[in-house]
Amino acid sequence: MSISVAMNNTTSVQKDAIRKAIKSLLKQIDVPYNVTPYDQNLHDICCQRAVEQGYPMGSDRSELSLLPFIPSGVIMSATAYTHIESEATRVFIALYTAFLVYVDDVYERDNSAVRVFIERFVRGEKQMEPVLDGLARFLPEIADHYEPVVANIILTATLNLINASTLEFQTQGMKASLAAKGYPKFTRQMSGSSETYALMAFPRHIPMQNYIQCLPEAVMYIGYGNDVLSFYKEEVAGETVNYISVLARSQGVSNMQAFQQLADEVAKSDASVCQIVETDPEALDAWVKFKDGYVRFHTSFDRYRLDELFD
Repeated sequence: MSISVAMNNTTSVQKDAIRKAIKSLLKQIDVPYNVTPYDQNLHDICCQRAVEQGYPMGSDRSELSLLPFIPSGVIMSATAYTHIESEATRVFIALYTAFLVYVDDVYERDNSAVRVFIERFVRGEKQMEPVLDGLARFLPEIADHYEPVVANIILTATLNLINASTLEFQTQGMKASLAAKGYPKFTRQMSGSSETYALMAFPRHIPMQNYIQCLPEAVMYIGYGNDVLSFYKEEVAGETVNYISVLARSQGVSNMQAFQQLADEVAKSDASVCQIVETDPEALDAWVKFKDGYVRFHTSFDRYRLDELFD
């Protein structure tokens, strides 16, 4: 029986278990369930900026366009990064996210253009299609918003995500080895650009030395947090290549057991980050605002279907 069929047969039981687990997690990390209204002003600014830069923004569904993915970036920037004072940086975060969601969604079934992106990017060659060409021109702007070490980590994390898209595409149907305990975590860390979103949480004026040690734990909060808050919509869709499914197969446990395991890790990682940055009140405040906003990104975005759990 497929996962989607099983889900349909046990919807109320599954929904209740997932709801309880998420409620418990939010209580542990001291984050309320809130929804943020869509920021139309930020949307308009992002669209204007994209047009000025020559990124494809056509509304015809037959065209490759960044336009349908702008809302993803707007919601991310308007929830998790409202504490960042620079409007230019918030617009950058929104467009960055839009590009990444584009790569994730558009090339899920045909990976040919993404597969050669890094090679062409390194050589300064034109990409195979116009949105990816826009992304290649966009990435150097990272250095305009972040200090060199932080900017370099963001760039390498982004390239890892693009490469992970190809890796995931080429390993579809690969049999999971129970001995490969570290492989799911390896691929998950590559595919989320979590280092990027963690580093973006701290305003540029905060010394890097005051927060850089929390990066591994912040990465876990972001990556596993996304897995936990995406779990419901992925189970309904019957997805089998997401991290929780891969983790469950590699450990020989159920998806629900793997889901709870990650929820526990999210709570632990948040506690660790708070402890690491507590010596700098500004860094701690930035993290607290980010972790709250990151949850609101998921609760405010209908992509994750959390309103079906908390209606």
